[in-house]
Amino acid sequence: MPMMMEDYDDLFSDALPLPPAPLAPGLQERLDELRTNGASHKIAWSKMGCIAYITADGKELHVATLRHRNDHNTWDLHLHADPTLGEHIAKIYKGRELANLSWNPSGLELVVADVYGRLSVCTTVIATNRLMVSKVWLSEPENHFNAMVGSTWLNVKKVVPLYRSATRQDGQWNYAATQYEMKGPHNPWAIKAPLSAMVVISRGGTLRLIYQGQDAQWQDVRHEIDELSTSNDLFTHASLCSDKGESLLLAVHTAGKQLRLYRVTIDWQQSTGKDQITSLPKVLFQHLDSVDECCPMLDDTSLEQGNFTLPSPEAKLSHLELLPQSTDVRTKEITPATVLVIFSHVASQYSTVGAREQAHTILSRWVYRNVESTLHTAFGSLTSKKSGPPVKLKEVTALVRLQDIRVENVAIDVQLINLNATVAISYSDGSVDLRDKTTLQHLSPDEGPDKITSLAQVGFSFQATETCLHMALSPNTCIKAFFGLKHEPKMACIQPMSRHVDFQDSIFTEKVAAAFVLHNAMAGYSNNNNDDLLMTMQEYMRQLTSDQSPESLALRNKMEKDFLSDLYRTLGINLDQSTDPQSEKLLRYPMLQRCLSLQAALGISGDKGTRSITSKVAWALMNLRMFSLTFAFAFAKSGNAADGSGELSKPEVLHGMIGPADWSMTLTDYILDGLFSLNRSIDPAVGFSMSAIRAQVSTTLCPALPLLLTSTSRTFLRYNCRGLRGLSTLATTNLLPTTPPSPSLGPASRALTHIFSAAHLPPRVLETLFAEIDSMVKHAYAAASPPIADPQRQALEREMLVGGEVPAVLTGVVEKVVVEVVEKLRAEVGVLEGELHFGDFKSLGFEKGRGDGRLVDGVRKVRLGRRGREVKLRTCARCGTVMEDLLPVKGASPWIVNLQRTCFCGGFWMV
Repeated sequence: MPMMMEDYDDLFSDALPLPPAPLAPGLQERLDELRTNGASHKIAWSKMGCIAYITADGKELHVATLRHRNDHNTWDLHLHADPTLGEHIAKIYKGRELANLSWNPSGLELVVADVYGRLSVCTTVIATNRLMVSKVWLSEPENHFNAMVGSTWLNVKKVVPLYRSATRQDGQWNYAATQYEMKGPHNPWAIKAPLSAMVVISRGGTLRLIYQGQDAQWQDVRHEIDELSTSNDLFTHASLCSDKGESLLLAVHTAGKQLRLYRVTIDWQQSTGKDQITSLPKVLFQHLDSVDECCPMLDDTSLEQGNFTLPSPEAKLSHLELLPQSTDVRTKEITPATVLVIFSHVASQYSTVGAREQAHTILSRWVYRNVESTLHTAFGSLTSKKSGPPVKLKEVTALVRLQDIRVENVAIDVQLINLNATVAISYSDGSVDLRDKTTLQHLSPDEGPDKITSLAQVGFSFQATETCLHMALSPNTCIKAFFGLKHEPKMACIQPMSRHVDFQDSIFTEKVAAAFVLHNAMAGYSNNNNDDLLMTMQEYMRQLTSDQSPESLALRNKMEKDFLSDLYRTLGINLDQSTDPQSEKLLRYPMLQRCLSLQAALGISGDKGTRSITSKVAWALMNLRMFSLTFAFAFAKSGNAADGSGELSKPEVLHGMIGPADWSMTLTDYILDGLFSLNRSIDPAVGFSMSAIRAQVSTTLCPALPLLLTSTSRTFLRYNCRGLRGLSTLATTNLLPTTPPSPSLGPASRALTHIFSAAHLPPRVLETLFAEIDSMVKHAYAAASPPIADPQRQALEREMLVGGEVPAVLTGVVEKVVVEVVEKLRAEVGVLEGELHFGDFKSLGFEKGRGDGRLVDGVRKVRLGRRGREVKLRTCARCGTVMEDLLPVKGASPWIVNLQRTCFCGGFWMV
């Protein structure tokens, strides 16, 4: 019996290791692919918002787009299966397997590589999810020596504001920005035109420089990096980054487990005189240092402290990333370039017993920095009769290894984000690890209430969802797109970690709003599509109000107001146009469009997509801005209308003014109806009451009063009336008997004349009305006691735009407008007031529904075929506006051409 017990003790002894957890299907194959090929990105997300991915069979290219569904007020992935694109790519590569996808910095061009390193360039055409093959390189033989193992796009030479943090002082968040210069080398011909350049490293040790020259044609230059002596010299992985000056650093890993570091200098051979190419660019290489045994390292100190166990001898390199030199935000010191090498290990049935431990990842680092030279130990045995001070040896620059970090997960992707300040490592369970580039430490939640650096620092993270084999992060790194086991593209937002979140904590909500301001400010100046930020913010607000309690709804509204107010202020948008209107500056400032677009989208609530007052104001302002630009451009280019040289003398341009004029006059009728409604709500027995007016506005959600009182919208209304007045005069003149007959301009002129004659107030009277209200507001501000300073007035105007509430100083103006001005208008409008009350204003887009079921082109404001069956459409991925899918043609209206790429709300088109 005792013998039997001893046998059982041996059976359940701790000496026997537990078997590792079973691997997810496909993970072993994915790791094998990553270990043999350093360029294996099967899914890529452009900064314009297009998600390109390779199909499961590896032969076709498909695209997807983040899309807002207006019918459900939700977001999803719009999978656009363009059969022509997939079939074209498959035909180009003759059915060979595709290996890598890479978007250029602008997000307009995609380079596709197959397993043999043969490249093609796909260019977006108007819609973000419509790609066209524009260049193909298929001259290479089907040789694995030509396979791509690493690549990088050269930066565009520009300086952008960099928002690193927000600090709270005296109850207000302040967002400080520094200037960040995109480091070289740069394509010298990309100064005046958006021309690209890319560096590709092949397995056989060849560097390829593909670039667009001055004529925008693609060129291909090749140079050998090193001679290949044996098969151990073949490259498996490569990574490049900007170095000091106009050079690149290149890190490569060979089949013989050697890590090499080179400096790459590009001589563009560009003459300084006529700015012409004298010959093809030359590429120069300088070998800097190498490491012979590139493998995980055992740190005895960490082992004794129990931080991690002995790395498995079967842990193999899966990723190589070169982190560029930068300035540490905290210490202001220059941090050297760092080579990040990721080793991964998963146990299989063929692993040795010692290697059957749980799957893990080892993060190894080498920094390229100055170190003291050392002499061989043999020199110590030499004696000298002369004594003197020790000779200080000269410092040399070399790769110095840092301590390894072990992660109990399997890495499937790594990339630099936030202008190279953060390392994002994706894992097979769907989680994403965000680490500081300098220390490689987690960006863990910080409980400090007065400083914000990112959503991760507030307490957001990409949590584990499901098994993931391929992953790409959105332009602003707040949504992940990934492939599960069925190779179907899915997405998930960054979420607040439950243990760090109290949704009813107002301080936490303020910090979240400040973090979103930081990210949106960066996206604005980087020209990134910010649909991912909008979706993430709306998802958080949905969680915040899940219980629909009054407290949660009030907190949600406060968060929206704080976010928008801070964003307008941070981007330097002057919303105070009450004393010195600057309509031209407002028209041309692109950041205003971005802010208004976010305001319009955040104000949509519920499954029915009901708009708040502030959302309607923003929606009206975006349309007014678009049409003000339209009218300004048309009249600025009008030339001499008598000899037919002006833009408005062209029939297609004048016809393009019909929709904007009709929409603008409908908006003024809507405003008039709102004013009459407020006047009728006044109780004669009580008289004017500001509280009653507020209640009426809150009930009807009519934005008429905010549109008239907010100086920004009033400026656009006045500016728009100038164009309408000019069109009215031009249309009337074209139809005069004394005017030389022009049959081509007659139909458009008659349509415009009908629009203005059917309006309840002509543009001239409307312009006078807006000027009168403008004078009232100026006088109210000037007569305020105590006096209102400029910063205070700017804050009032900003709060009125984003909150929809009228400040106390303008109460007298409201009374004059609702009582005196309306009575005067009633005398002019007369019996037509009833028509206003029952008017159809659905074409304005404030309410859901499209009247008789016919679609309206949201840009040209013209009717399309019933339910869009007769015309091809493109749709705005954000606001859902549809537009006829017109390709650019010679002679088209310039304002239509300018809106080909983006909607008037700033959203991108999709098909």
